[in-house]
Amino acid sequence: MMIKTKFWGEADIDESKMLTMANGLIGFEGFTKFVMIPHEKDANFGWLQSAENQHLCFLITTPTSFMFDYSIDISDETVNCLGITAAEDVAIYCLVTVPEDPLQISANLSGPLIFNVTNCTGEQVVVMDERYSVKHYIIDELKANAPRVIDNLTSAFTGQAVSEAPPAIDESIFSAENFAAELEESLKVCNSYMNQ
Repeated sequence: MMIKTKFWGEADIDESKMLTMANGLIGFEGFTKFVMIPHEKDANFGWLQSAENQHLCFLITTPTSFMFDYSIDISDETVNCLGITAAEDVAIYCLVTVPEDPLQISANLSGPLIFNVTNCTGEQVVVMDERYSVKHYIIDELKANAPRVIDNLTSAFTGQAVSEAPPAIDESIFSAENFAAELEESLKVCNSYMNQ
């Protein structure tokens, strides 16, 4: 199926991967068909492109890519509406905003997108949890979690649990500043798309 996209012209989309959001997105309720397009440079990001309006294209990410303990309760109503039968059916994404200063990139954690990956249905829900906001700063979260990232990576590289005092690794390569620099480079690519 051919659709018009915001950044890539016409694209041939596999209809079996078309996402149906019966209620649309908040503020865009009239548009219910979407496709996910991977980000070319950064696997942590992707694009949610409307199949009905080429101008509706949103940068998205998984909340756990920067906030490791992100968790929400999915209502029975949403579970039933999306036909969710197992935890493995669920994929959670959030909309990302990239302002003029890319270091102020933020994610809407209180309005996540819930998808059932087995039947390609989705819904944007509103989460009433004081830990999450519509403008949660990704860089700040990465800086706060940098020590945990270092511990996790150290464990992965050495095969030892962190509590086993693994051998020293140059942790500077995992610094918050390096995370921010890599993210800023990815955001330059995002901005180049958005400014087309």
